[in-house]
Amino acid sequence: MKFGLFQWPQHYRGGFTMNKRFFVTLLSIIMIISLLSACGSNNNANQPANTNTPAATPKEEVKEEPKENAPEPVTIKFHHWYDDAIEKFDVVLAEFNKAYPHITVESVSLATNNANEAMKQIDLAAASGEELDVIIVNSPSNYAQRVAIGLLEPLNELMKNDGLNFDEEFALNTGVDGEIYSFPGKLNEFFVLLNKDHLDEAKLPVPTDWTWDEYMDYAQKLTKGEGANKRYGTYFHTWLDYIKLPLFNQMENSNLVKDDGVTSNLDNPLFRKALEIRERGIKDGSATPYADAITQKLHYREQFYNQKVSMEMIGSWMIGESGGSGPIEPTFQTVYAPYPKANAGDPSTTPVGADFISVAAKSKNKEAAYTFAKWFATEGLLVQAKYLTSWKNADIAKLVDGLVSTTPKPELIDKASLQHTLSSMTPQKLYIPVAYQAEVEKAYQTEAEKFLLGDQDIDQTLENAQKAVQALIDANK
Repeated sequence: MKFGLFQWPQHYRGGFTMNKRFFVTLLSIIMIISLLSACGSNNNANQPANTNTPAATPKEEVKEEPKENAPEPVTIKFHHWYDDAIEKFDVVLAEFNKAYPHITVESVSLATNNANEAMKQIDLAAASGEELDVIIVNSPSNYAQRVAIGLLEPLNELMKNDGLNFDEEFALNTGVDGEIYSFPGKLNEFFVLLNKDHLDEAKLPVPTDWTWDEYMDYAQKLTKGEGANKRYGTYFHTWLDYIKLPLFNQMENSNLVKDDGVTSNLDNPLFRKALEIRERGIKDGSATPYADAITQKLHYREQFYNQKVSMEMIGSWMIGESGGSGPIEPTFQTVYAPYPKANAGDPSTTPVGADFISVAAKSKNKEAAYTFAKWFATEGLLVQAKYLTSWKNADIAKLVDGLVSTTPKPELIDKASLQHTLSSMTPQKLYIPVAYQAEVEKAYQTEAEKFLLGDQDIDQTLENAQKAVQALIDANK
């Protein structure tokens, strides 16, 4: 028989002779099927609030777990004296922004290519309340002075929070009384640049180890011509470095004030030697006259690359410029020689200097400024590929290769003599001078200028300078 749409099995046909237990079970199944069908027909809006099956959340309402908060965007200013294009700062800042997209760095070039003038402008900016974040300071004396007046932020606490061990990262220590106020920027080692054509013309070999006396011998042999067309063997710039030449690369007591900070160093016999070197250049006419340097405002770069002189003692920032990466394009090959020794038996050492990459004490964005200053002094210098670095993780040989190969005319750099020069010299300890160093330097330079202009002899110069320097030391004790 049929019951509704359900047809009973063949063996149950023939009236209601079915087993009761089977009938009850069958009715239960039918009721369950009917109940499930009814539930399936209900929409979510009519579903009871206390049902055990939760309502599905519409897809558009599904919310993702909140992500970690991204750093707030910040803009900092980077004050210096460099030409942005020549220094490739556009490339450097672009790479930094890839690593730290929330920090925008604005490059502010003051008195381009005039570091000392830029320092004055930075001081004026600080005094007037102008926004300063990251500052490059150009010399140890300017650095010490600006530490003393509170312009620069001590970095020790920031480094501690960053987990940075300064001495493990950098070869040059920029500490002042136990505090670090700067990361060392480009490393400057000093050596001698020589015009290869002029050496060949004079039949002189490239020096690999020499003294200041031998340097002056070369200067005399390289001098050629007379009058306005005269080519001098060497040029000594107007910086203090050039009136303390044999003292400049000493490991100990290499400055006007001894390393103890309270004693004049003018009794050091190497000061007399320094003035004798300059005296020889005056007497034999092998060095550009000092009067010309100051009255004509001569520049070491122009004198060498315009072939007015045959050789110069200068710093390693000039390596790239010898390959055409500077403002003057050379037309000759440059060879390199180590820094001359005071005496033949002395070790081969070189003076060292650095740019000081500092955070302004009044910066409103000190953490961001610290982040950029540290990056610039490490990875940034490798990206820039223009200078040596004191970052211990840098591959110096690779850096030099890159520095030379990326210049417009790498063939103008004699790589063999450059590599020998850099590898043969031991860098001296970085000297951080007394806070009143600028006054001490002026006192000595004032007396030395009188000597260079022929107004007094060496004995009188050293006697006057000794008194003046010691008076300043006593006044600042």
